[in-house]
Amino acid sequence: MRISRFLRTLQYSISRMRGTNVWTFIMYGLLFDMVNNLWRPFAVPFLQRLGGSEFEISLLSALPGLVGALVLLPGAILFRKFTNKKRATAAFILVSRAALLTVALVPTLPPEIQPLLFVVFVAMMNCPDALSQTSLQSFLGTVFNGSERGQAIALRTKFGQAVIPIVTVSAGLAITFIPNTDEQRMILYQIFFVGAFLLGLVEVFIFSRLSVPEDTNETSVTEEKPSQNWKDIKNIFKDKKFRAFFIPAICFAFTWQAGWPLMGIFQAITLEASELWFAIFALVSGTVAFFSGTFWQRLLRKRGNNTTFVVSAALLASNMFLVPPVPNVYIMTVVMVFFGFSAVGINTALLNGVLEATPDENRLMYLAFYNTAMNISLFIAPLFAALLLSIFDNLTIAILIVGCMRIISTSFVWLNHKFRKTWEST
Repeated sequence: MRISRFLRTLQYSISRMRGTNVWTFIMYGLLFDMVNNLWRPFAVPFLQRLGGSEFEISLLSALPGLVGALVLLPGAILFRKFTNKKRATAAFILVSRAALLTVALVPTLPPEIQPLLFVVFVAMMNCPDALSQTSLQSFLGTVFNGSERGQAIALRTKFGQAVIPIVTVSAGLAITFIPNTDEQRMILYQIFFVGAFLLGLVEVFIFSRLSVPEDTNETSVTEEKPSQNWKDIKNIFKDKKFRAFFIPAICFAFTWQAGWPLMGIFQAITLEASELWFAIFALVSGTVAFFSGTFWQRLLRKRGNNTTFVVSAALLASNMFLVPPVPNVYIMTVVMVFFGFSAVGINTALLNGVLEATPDENRLMYLAFYNTAMNISLFIAPLFAALLLSIFDNLTIAILIVGCMRIISTSFVWLNHKFRKTWEST
């Protein structure tokens, strides 16, 4: 009965949204998730098959952050000069998808350089990818108003979590059962990279169908001097509303990102998970995320973004302590239920939170500053995790330390939220 009621509600919601910007954004999001989940969940096992080490697995998480940090602020300044923001964003997305064709060439190169080149190519792909996502965030502030934006982000996340496991499991099954040799498996990986590029072309087309409200002059632009651009950047951190969100967000993001390579190493090396198991992990996590989307959407609507941030951060902090006792891939699959539930909450809180904290005027520079800081964190956090592994030579200790750091950063998020409410009420 509950499932039947859920399906009727879902069908009614879809019929109401069809043809709107929210519907187009959801469709774009689905294609974005399909492109990325056709290969990204298997990046670590693919790197292992190329002969990658634990350090190279950490670099796989770290280097994209360095690339993003280097290009975002200069890219944002350049982006402000474009007369058509939507067309420029579409161009960045297209270049990012075209970069997948270079990754597809890796298995054809000399074996001794394949692991490092794969890491470098994936990192360089983050140059157009980071620019496209920052410009997209700014563009969303133009396309949606405050309340509609929160709904659009929550629905895009919810439906995306339904598609992700389907794509990932299908790819995992194909990699596991279709090839008979490692050589054939590499060819299949190459087909996935090319397939992701082709889906990316459709993604760009769907994105181009987002319409700008008639009362918004999206194509207008004012030529700005470099000195004015850098003055804007220096003034960003003086914004109290932005600073109140930015500081706890970046602190928690560091501890969140530090856990990513440790999880990959634990699953791939300690548990010896195959591509099929990585797909199963994604299936469980994505399915739970899809059905929990309603919870996070309701919490966001009733309690606001700050409470959503605190709750999801607390859950993600707790998750790290569930990992070390896991003896096999079967129990790991159960643990992924908790990861899937909390991940959709933190993703919604971070994206909606930064859009709430940035003003309509000069939003692009705010987002570029925020994403630059996030990318610097993304670069340092995995290397910090690798340093923990090097110092203690024990994966369990490294995971527990990161878990404790998440608890501290979550406490900071909560205290900041509490004192901010007190300050705003006085």
